[in-house]
Amino acid sequence: MNKKMTVILCAIMALSNVLFIHHQNNKNIKLADDYIVEPVFAETIIPTPNYSLYEQIQKSFALLKSSPPLRFEEKKVGNPSTSSGSRKAELIRKQIALAIFNTNTLEIIEKRFWLKEQEIKNYKKTSIITLEPVFQNDPIIVRVKWWNSFNTLYEIQDHPEMFVIGNKYLLLSTTIPDPEERSGGKYTDIIYIPYSDNLAQTEVIQAGLDYINTKISQAFQLLKDKNVLSRSIPGSLITSTVNEDFLKNIIVVEHIDPDAFKVSTDMGKALTDRVLTIIGANRENAYRYTGSPAGANGISQFIKSTYLGLVKKYPEAKLIKDFQIGTTTHENAFQAMVLFFDSHKKELENKITRKIVLNQLGGITEEMLAASYNGGATRVIRSVNNYGLSWIEGQLIASFPKIF
Repeated sequence: MNKKMTVILCAIMALSNVLFIHHQNNKNIKLADDYIVEPVFAETIIPTPNYSLYEQIQKSFALLKSSPPLRFEEKKVGNPSTSSGSRKAELIRKQIALAIFNTNTLEIIEKRFWLKEQEIKNYKKTSIITLEPVFQNDPIIVRVKWWNSFNTLYEIQDHPEMFVIGNKYLLLSTTIPDPEERSGGKYTDIIYIPYSDNLAQTEVIQAGLDYINTKISQAFQLLKDKNVLSRSIPGSLITSTVNEDFLKNIIVVEHIDPDAFKVSTDMGKALTDRVLTIIGANRENAYRYTGSPAGANGISQFIKSTYLGLVKKYPEAKLIKDFQIGTTTHENAFQAMVLFFDSHKKELENKITRKIVLNQLGGITEEMLAASYNGGATRVIRSVNNYGLSWIEGQLIASFPKIF
């Protein structure tokens, strides 16, 4: 079992109980945060605002949407004497537009900065990103606390009453999931609400919970309406394969930073709030532009081969055939997750040879399904066949002696 697989199991088991307590006022969900590796920041206690944060988010979105397109600068590189007779255009710098909210005046203003592409490429080594104001005499100084593209954490120097509540960011048009969203040029402006402690308020966190509950319910109902039958439980609807709460846990755990979870002192509460804040602030755009180095895409973090395999295996589910659109359309991606667990439950049942273990456990467990989602069914099968009932405990203890 690889490290990432054990982390996912660790998170699922530890968070399922804690999150139920943390969000016990919401009866529909037991949850957790952002699988991009990122640092852990000290928790900030922020008083409840006397205004609607979501209304301010909507205003910031409208402001950025109506503002002029972002500018960028390129230069020609390479040898013009090549067979094509032309040189490649390389991005040198680009603008970013930030919506800044003043909690005292309730005013939202837009500020624009230049970003150097080379600094972005070198950030992991240097930790340096310089925000150069488009207007040089601008008195508001914004710094990068932690760089993460369109979900960067910013701080505003000497203005604790201000924080970034939205940003317009330039992406290559080919990386935009929906062709209708693309500009028609080489680059497209997107608008995303980046996480900040100031946004992690009850209103936004609850919005994240409500959004996930709604979308999961929609996904399950769509599968029922299409009468999609289970491959692992013949004669039963596929929605009987996995319960909704389990799916909700997986969705959020997929975006956990394993290193952050290992050092968490509150059993995942802050990490939970973080991902729910991102979802509550961005709703249908949450994780829309997110991809991993392994090619995992969107909120469900499917890789292309896995997703397209489900499209082919369950034609009656009528999933969106386009990989990018399918994995960034939440109710469709959540349907695909149900299909995945049904398919893998059948595979686990067929290939785990130590049937006495399954009998003792009462069949395929949620831990096995969780591990197969991230680590693959083959690893789970090998682990159960080799270690029996200790397929989790022994390896988790070996991997994380300080936690277990």
